[in-house]
Amino acid sequence: MFSFVLLHYLVTSETIQCANSILENVSGKVSIVIVDNDSPNDSFNELSKYYRDNQKVSVIINTDNTGYAGGINFGYMYAKIHLNPDFIIAMNNDMRIIQSDFTDKIKNKFNISQFYVLGPDIFSTATNEHQNPGHFSMLDVKSIDKEISHITGLRKQTRKLKLKSYLRSNKAVLKSYYILKHAIKGSNYQNEDKVNVPLHGSCFIFSKLFINHREYALYPKTKMYCEAQILYYECLRDSMKLIYTPEIKILHHEDVATDAVAGSHYKKLMKVYSQQLDSLNIFKELILVDNQNNN
Repeated sequence: MFSFVLLHYLVTSETIQCANSILENVSGKVSIVIVDNDSPNDSFNELSKYYRDNQKVSVIINTDNTGYAGGINFGYMYAKIHLNPDFIIAMNNDMRIIQSDFTDKIKNKFNISQFYVLGPDIFSTATNEHQNPGHFSMLDVKSIDKEISHITGLRKQTRKLKLKSYLRSNKAVLKSYYILKHAIKGSNYQNEDKVNVPLHGSCFIFSKLFINHREYALYPKTKMYCEAQILYYECLRDSMKLIYTPEIKILHHEDVATDAVAGSHYKKLMKVYSQQLDSLNIFKELILVDNQNNN
């Protein structure tokens, strides 16, 4: 059994497109758990009505919006308890499954590597970039403090941030920026499997080894951001193998729900920085406690 956990907030059409890409393209024994993270509109009822006759889809509501990690954990626990899956695929609702042999490839990769967490090749249709493997390496307090200092400095550059936000709000300018960036840097596609590398937070594939080992998927204290960094740290700490493979592919259409909530790009950017700082301090506290327990 493969259980897909989709985190939903506000944008019904995006979640339906994601779930339907699974139902239409993925073969084998599949279930979908849609977690409504306490949306303030009527989208939970809309989704419940849309899928009420589909036995493969469960629409549940997390009545306390506990952020990304909390919403994923809510769906992860539901799947673990009620569905007894061999794999749980936790993913954003702005993604599309495009492979008919998606589950077969996961099983084959597990039989070969015995992974705990797998990251697929995630292609962002917004930036034309491959998002896995990740490019972060925060594994100690010093590197976290450096990132905190960097973000704190950015928040003070009000004029620069407002200009950046204005340019990002112009779709033509933004598209030109990504085209130029891609032309300069070239493709970042990794065509080989990588072991124990950081993985992008929009999709994690958890095997039975992970499911049996952990009661939750993501460190539960953060609300937004640093989920992938903390998971990477925890997996290395606890000897849980992570792998990236280009054989499994997902399309990623980004930022729909966030844009629906945030309003202006400047307000969104300031909110992101605030949430990142909160999560970085939570991450720092985790490492300090681990260091203390090891001494």
